[in-house]
Amino acid sequence: MKPLGREDSGKLLLNLVFGPECLCPEQLKGAFDIIIKKCAGLPLATICVSGLLTTQPDNPKLWQHVQEFLCSNLSTDSTLEERLQEILKLSYNSLPHYLKTCLMYLSMYPEGYTMQKFDLVKQWTAEGFICAIEGTDTWEEVADSYFEELVNRGMIQPVDINYNGEVLSCTLHHVVHDLITLESTEERFITALDYSQTIRGHYSKARRLSFHFSNPRYAKKPTGLTLSKVRSIGFFGILKCLPTIVGLKHLQVLILEFWGDQQGINCFDLTGICRLFQLRYLKISCDASVEVELPTQMHMLRYLETVIIDAAVSAVPSDIIHVPGLLHLSLGDKTDLPDEIGHIRSLRTLHCFDLSSNSEDNVLSLGDLMNLQDLNLTYCTEESDEHLKRNLTALASSLGKLVNLKSVSLAPGVSRTVIYHDVCSSMSSLPSFLQRLELLPPICIFSRLPRCIGQLRKLCILTVVVSELLMEDMDILTGLPALTIFSLYVLQPTAESIIFKKGAFLGLKCFKYTCGVLSLAFQEEAFPNLQRLELSFNAHKGEQYYNLLSGIDYLLNLKETAGTIGAATGAEEHDMRVAESALRDAIRKHPRFPSYDNVKRVDWVHEEYQLRTQAKDSPSEKHETLQKQHGRKEGDSLHEQPRILLKESGGETKQCADSWISHFPPPESIISDQMKSAGVMASKASGWLRGKVKAVTSGDCLLIMGSTKAEIPQEKSITLSHLMAPRLARRGGVDEPFAWESREFLRKHCIGKEVTFRLDYTAPNIGREFGTVYFGDKNVAYLVVATGWAKVKEQGPKGGEQLPYVAELQRLEEVAKQHGLGRWSK
Repeated sequence: MKPLGREDSGKLLLNLVFGPECLCPEQLKGAFDIIIKKCAGLPLATICVSGLLTTQPDNPKLWQHVQEFLCSNLSTDSTLEERLQEILKLSYNSLPHYLKTCLMYLSMYPEGYTMQKFDLVKQWTAEGFICAIEGTDTWEEVADSYFEELVNRGMIQPVDINYNGEVLSCTLHHVVHDLITLESTEERFITALDYSQTIRGHYSKARRLSFHFSNPRYAKKPTGLTLSKVRSIGFFGILKCLPTIVGLKHLQVLILEFWGDQQGINCFDLTGICRLFQLRYLKISCDASVEVELPTQMHMLRYLETVIIDAAVSAVPSDIIHVPGLLHLSLGDKTDLPDEIGHIRSLRTLHCFDLSSNSEDNVLSLGDLMNLQDLNLTYCTEESDEHLKRNLTALASSLGKLVNLKSVSLAPGVSRTVIYHDVCSSMSSLPSFLQRLELLPPICIFSRLPRCIGQLRKLCILTVVVSELLMEDMDILTGLPALTIFSLYVLQPTAESIIFKKGAFLGLKCFKYTCGVLSLAFQEEAFPNLQRLELSFNAHKGEQYYNLLSGIDYLLNLKETAGTIGAATGAEEHDMRVAESALRDAIRKHPRFPSYDNVKRVDWVHEEYQLRTQAKDSPSEKHETLQKQHGRKEGDSLHEQPRILLKESGGETKQCADSWISHFPPPESIISDQMKSAGVMASKASGWLRGKVKAVTSGDCLLIMGSTKAEIPQEKSITLSHLMAPRLARRGGVDEPFAWESREFLRKHCIGKEVTFRLDYTAPNIGREFGTVYFGDKNVAYLVVATGWAKVKEQGPKGGEQLPYVAELQRLEEVAKQHGLGRWSK
């Protein structure tokens, strides 16, 4: 990465220490100049130094101490990496002991791993690292503050940040990872073992062990280890190489993450954990092809606080409701929970509670979980509409009792069931401390916006679907002081413009609005802090668009916009072009988007008129009715277009909820349609394979591990077809400009994720295989090119034809160039 200039380094340091647009105090200028010079334009070094100085920003003695340390440890001929290492040592040594402990714990994870904040804070708590003072903050609040302090000090790097500024996941710079691994080894804090290499010794004194592999070809099950005193185990990789964990009577933390091909193993026997009597934290993650078998009884695990299983489970023990200290229970979709779930009175987190498989009585018992703070619900299988109606009514009753609830989300499961239920009459009150309410379509739909939502003064995130929207309904929400992210779906097109008045939504930063007809008006001083605006509507036959976005130029802090246009019944290509042109012209009235050209097409945006589905209809009849409403025929496919998110140069791109299409799906899945548009089906017979991304070696190359034995070898390197990203140098060389940023962009989006891919062509002379990769419904090549991190090569296989989507790649490249994105930035 190219070092920053002196002026930019100074601005970065001052901004982090004193705040934006602040000048350096006169008495600190001497030290300030020397510190900037010693940081040599390295962003991470500058951030870490600022994190240290922020603890006492006006203390001249601290500035002098930092200056003297850098001068005595860094010579004029020190390399950039040596400078970074010394500055990181200074920053690490300045940490209080409790932060050093939490940071060293991250060496449990392999280099380049993306760690979730949700997991880390619970692991720190289970390990006993958190020092909560009785009568003040809770253990988790203290753990959250530790995490935030490590972020602020630059020791861990944010990956995902929401619009509230909360860091949801993080990673470690490789130099930081090397540092804490060394410190951890010297202090015998964590012992990291590579089970693809020869392991010598018994490690009988080890308290925490991390197992990982560097080469799957040589990976084998470790033998000869004495683990009787081990308190924590983190295992990453291949299931058959997992050492025996039964009988580890002191084990408190168990993290098991199995990646890729498990070589025919379809069942993981975990029944022996019922004898791990000290166990506090359990996390298991593996491919859907492997089913986890839990013990029939777990009530004897009296210290167990956290259970996270991201895998198929044969059965959940019925006596889990009697585990006395269980705080967090997170299970995957389609996992049946035992009856009387309300007996777990200690529970604070419950993911995912399936409304389709649970009885009405079990839904009602949720109301007994008086300590519950985070509730995630889903609906995975098609049941009768009457069953859903009863359970939603019961849910509304239960929610009103959960006084400590902070987050509720309801989303369709993998079956994407299309069922409607008007819950407005059932919803009379909600917990007053609620901060997040996401009721995603198509399950939970209100006839009108519920007035009780307007009473949630702490609400930060809201996703809601209404059949009808009137101006007076919007007034219910405009004064919510904490609302930051608002996604609103409207089924019936509005008959009048929705006018946002002066002072409306003062704190809102992201607004997503989806309606068949777009007609919004912003008065001056409405949405004063809005940063992202995402709009979805339909083109209609013969329609002229006069007032799509009146007053958009009043949104002074707007930084990102995204437009999605579908086709209503009867709309033709000309109508689509008219709608696109009208949206571009409306957005170009904003001074920040004079040349806006970021409009995505989809098949349709859901809208309703008089024809409504009836409660007595079966799910399949409802689906057929929806098709007729919108003029769809079985087998119609989506236009293959990428989701492009514009960003200011140097800014972060953030996404809101998934598109409307994902909630009201066409007869075939998006990914299948896109693959069919290329003339193939998503199967091995046609060349489409599945796997998990193990590593990202450059901005256009992924190392993918197979998800089933029959598909691909344990790992395969795929370079994205027709792309060329900047190259990272071999050791001792010089990176091409933007090489690191390009690789990091792709890594953050794909590492550890399931992908679908195919091989397009090979280049035997350089030993490379080129392919097309999909992450969910996204063509990864589109994502990389649209954000400017790779350029398009017109020439593909020697003597072969271009792939059908190269023209679209070239169009996206031109858009990225025009807006100065990624490698095209100035």
